Amino acid sequence: MANILDTLKMSEPVLNPVGPAAERELPPIGDVIDAIANFLKKIVDAKKVSITKLTPEDPEKETWEAEAEVYVANPTISALGLPVRKQVLDSQMYLFRLDKRLNIVAYGLRDSVIMEREDLE
Repeated sequence: MANILDTLKMSEPVLNPVGPAAERELPPIGDVIDAIANFLKKIVDAKKVSITKLTPEDPEKETWEAEAEVYVANPTISALGLPVRKQVLDSQMYLFRLDKRLNIVAYGLRDSVIMEREDLE
């Protein structure tokens, strides 16, 4: 079976117009937090997002790893249409990997990602 990377022609990376030196600088932490929060609000309809961990993962590749606590509407109450005075939120922990342009290249629920890592070892 052929590897998909062997069959596709990869394009050249687009460099920042400011220059290659500016391309190597890490983006501001606030921008990283905003990228994660906006992604979660769009994908899982998060009501509140708290970044609990944010670290540069690989200085050479300039990638970030982040952990976020996400509050989403309780699916059972929403599905049943139960009347509530205050919205009931469930907490979920997500792990993220971002590239230097703040594109989210991988994400998943923290418990499932950790279990996969343990299975691989």
